[in-house]
Amino acid sequence: MQVRLRKFWWQLVGDPEQLPLEHRAFNVIGLITGVLLLILIPLNIALKLWVVSGMLVVIEAILVFLIIRARVYGQYTFSLLAYAIASYVVVTITFLYNSGSNGPALYLFLLTYLFLIAFTHPRFHRIWTVLHLVVPVSLLGLEYVVPHILATDYATLEYRYLDIATTLIIIVVCTYSITIYLRGNYEREKHTAEQHAYKIEAQNEQIRAQNILLQESNSEKLRLISILAHDLRNPLSAITGVLEILTYEELPADMRKAMKAELLLAARNTSELLDNLLSWTTGQIKGLKPIATKIKPEVVIANVLEVQQFIANKKGISITTHLEADVKIWADIDMLELIIRNLISNALKFTPKNGTVDISLNRNADNRTCTLAIEDNGIGIASEDMSRLFDRNVQSTYGTESEKGIGLGLYLSKELAALNHGKIWARSTPGKGSTFFVSLPLYEAESHPQPHQLS
Repeated sequence: MQVRLRKFWWQLVGDPEQLPLEHRAFNVIGLITGVLLLILIPLNIALKLWVVSGMLVVIEAILVFLIIRARVYGQYTFSLLAYAIASYVVVTITFLYNSGSNGPALYLFLLTYLFLIAFTHPRFHRIWTVLHLVVPVSLLGLEYVVPHILATDYATLEYRYLDIATTLIIIVVCTYSITIYLRGNYEREKHTAEQHAYKIEAQNEQIRAQNILLQESNSEKLRLISILAHDLRNPLSAITGVLEILTYEELPADMRKAMKAELLLAARNTSELLDNLLSWTTGQIKGLKPIATKIKPEVVIANVLEVQQFIANKKGISITTHLEADVKIWADIDMLELIIRNLISNALKFTPKNGTVDISLNRNADNRTCTLAIEDNGIGIASEDMSRLFDRNVQSTYGTESEKGIGLGLYLSKELAALNHGKIWARSTPGKGSTFFVSLPLYEAESHPQPHQLS
């Protein structure tokens, strides 16, 4: 019921979300005044105040016209000014034809002043104040100088008492209603302002948090660029130097062959670094979205070993594989190849000459995932470095043959594994070697997990 009444009231005076406060205020004034006149007209007829009654009927018709003009056609400024002028005319006629200061006119001046001050723009308040001082004082002066021009139409003293008492009751009720209405508007505007302030504060907090993340991200990117510039300069300088020697110098065949091998190794290491960088920057700029398919991991491992075997042979490292048969996984083949290449490359980089690297693949007990393990007997990883092995703290590292890296491969491998519903972890003993594990979902014809997206 209360909701229906509120909706009906908003239909009369306007929705607070759609209509400005000043326009709604005029609608309220018009409705209150209209109701007031509907009470005063029969009262004045009963008191046989025929001139005042006729004037009030005319004013009621004008008021209805102004309300329609404002509410339907939106002409609020004209309607408000017309209302103000009409109120002065009504109260002046009431004063002249209803016993002057002995009637209710002066009380009605207070009511119209309250209406105009409460519901009009502050720029008009001085005008209403001056007029409500000048007009009543002028009428009182007129009554004092020429009292005989005033009509004293009360038939009996009881009529005067009834008229004034009714006027006072109307003024009190109207004052109460206006106060409640204004207080309701104040509380609503206060609540809206508080909600707006809370929303702005929440947005500011979000912006501050985003700024912190952005600053951290920019700092990481600048640091990465600095490291890349340093780490790419050396192999590129070496490649350039070797090419100049091979181009302009006459060298024995065995020396030329050795230099070409060094050149090929430097080029491959640089290419691997650039591949990782390209994958990472692509994910940062436009997001990586895996395209999952059924994959035989032994095929991917074989493809990677075709390239990495050259480095293993150069260092005399023996690579063995122990792959469970008929294992098929559900992942993005390019991402899986990048993960495997990074892990095998790291194993070869940190394994000394004549070391071993063992690659194994087995189903897990849950029969829903499998685990790829790449184990080496290299230099291992210090315990203080294990906690930040896969984080964004990119830094330069050196292999057993001074191979350069920046740690981007492990961080990227972790991200790519997560995108394919997998995970990566490591175990290591300094001086004895490390084992890196990658767990990925098995291919199942019934259901396949939807890949994530890096954004």
